[in-house]
Amino acid sequence: AMQETPEQAAERRRTEGRTDQGDLTDAVMGDGEVGGASGISEASLGAYREMASAAMSLGRPDILYSLLMLSVSNPAWSSEGRQYGHSILLGQQSFLGSRSNGSDMRTALKGHLGKLIPRILRGCHSPNKETREQMQNLWVGLTGGGAEARSAISQHLLVTIDTLMEDSSSKLWRTRLGACEALAQVIVGRSWRELGGGPAVLFDDDVFTQTSTEATSAGVRLLRLWRVAMRSLDDVRANVREAGESLGRGVKSLTLRLVDPNALKEGDSTSDNVSNLEEDASAAAATALRWLIKHGLKQQCPEAAGVCISCLVGIVDVANPLILQPLVPDLLRSLLLAMSTLEPAAFNYLQVRAAGQERGSETYDSLERLRLQVVQSGPLATAVTKCLDMIPRLDPKIQQAVVPELDSAIRLSAGLTTRTTAADCVATLCTTCPNAFKSNLPSSKNPSVTLLRLLYFACERERGQAARDKYAHACGSLAALCPGSSVRSLALRASGKYNASTGSNDDPAARKAAAITLRAIAVKASSQFSDGGNNDIWCRRVLPVAFLGMRDPDPS
Repeated sequence: AMQETPEQAAERRRTEGRTDQGDLTDAVMGDGEVGGASGISEASLGAYREMASAAMSLGRPDILYSLLMLSVSNPAWSSEGRQYGHSILLGQQSFLGSRSNGSDMRTALKGHLGKLIPRILRGCHSPNKETREQMQNLWVGLTGGGAEARSAISQHLLVTIDTLMEDSSSKLWRTRLGACEALAQVIVGRSWRELGGGPAVLFDDDVFTQTSTEATSAGVRLLRLWRVAMRSLDDVRANVREAGESLGRGVKSLTLRLVDPNALKEGDSTSDNVSNLEEDASAAAATALRWLIKHGLKQQCPEAAGVCISCLVGIVDVANPLILQPLVPDLLRSLLLAMSTLEPAAFNYLQVRAAGQERGSETYDSLERLRLQVVQSGPLATAVTKCLDMIPRLDPKIQQAVVPELDSAIRLSAGLTTRTTAADCVATLCTTCPNAFKSNLPSSKNPSVTLLRLLYFACERERGQAARDKYAHACGSLAALCPGSSVRSLALRASGKYNASTGSNDDPAARKAAAITLRAIAVKASSQFSDGGNNDIWCRRVLPVAFLGMRDPDPS
């Protein structure tokens, strides 16, 4: 609308008494490049479009000229009495007519910073170099740069964050990229009170449908930041995904800082401030943990899932144990499932291919032990150990809620590392927290009995020696705490499986699974031998199998 057409340019030259060929500049540019934007590429007009959009959003088109003046360094545009001075172009009665320097213009624009800052920050991270440099000059000219710019952002922080989060879902990829990078810059070092304060957000069903206002709580903004980061990490444009990685790291660092009660205590030594910081850290931890467990670990994008898992492990390390206790069952299950998610697929490939498809061979078992050693030395294993250490101090109802979650982790996971680590957790809890496995429910509804059977079935299906040993060890430890009838039923099944795997149906792997299970029960749950039931299972069925096993041709 502000560019001349060829006909308008020709009419202007005739009015000025010039030839149709125009002056030397027009001759060089050609007849097709005329008007105020002649010779300027589409990308180079990005800064102008951003400034014009900001001015129109304020309902003050005359502010556009002040933004243009603050974005340039040539004194010809700000000098009084010159051909291009603002007084000559706009007149003394205009918005800038009586303002002759940058400080006066910054003072006049202070009332509009709330709407200008998000747009300018987004432009400062534009993928186009010319636009980015021009908007950075405008940013320095408008805010002064450095500490003054940080103070200006802090004064309008909530509006800036809300606007940038809205821009991050724009249909234009350049807008999404600039918004993500600007958000990563703005949220650095912010506190819970600066984000809006308020209690923890425990139910996020309607969080993303509400309109952001000044009264929006910090928990809602934190969850929306996580949602923006997850979407940008899975964006269709590679440039936006790169910006999403930066935003993901920023949101993760912000979350870990908010949940750490010791992060800001050095500067606030009074008892009231310390108490407020602990309350804020508790609210942040409760909000972030529930979202990460419910949604974060289920992300389909590997990069997004990795950021969530890394943040979850960090929260477990620094958060107050009192906040973690109600979430321990869900948290433990999520950490166990994440172990297989983070394990490189190459490990499983090497284990299968390097063994020449001969499961149970020495090479196969060696690679399996190597996989388990790698997992046990990782950060997820450390977080799982911390959860296990907290369980003995929890309420009995929460302790009993852990057993179904362990059962679910073994059933749902297709990864070796998750199943074996869950078996280790069962064995550990049988020693440190036996009350968790005691229940007055009948065997058909008893979660401990269900878990006992699951461990035996897993031992039957597993072909690696290291994994079978872990299942059998957990099965034996759990058998000492389960009802005698359930243990006898399991021993009877194992004895029958051993007998059915001999002769023409020879299956050394099945016989070995049954044998190590019976041996684990004998070692870990020897108290069960005092009651053989009406049929005297231990003497009539298990003892003959043990006698035959001593003379089994398979030495293993």
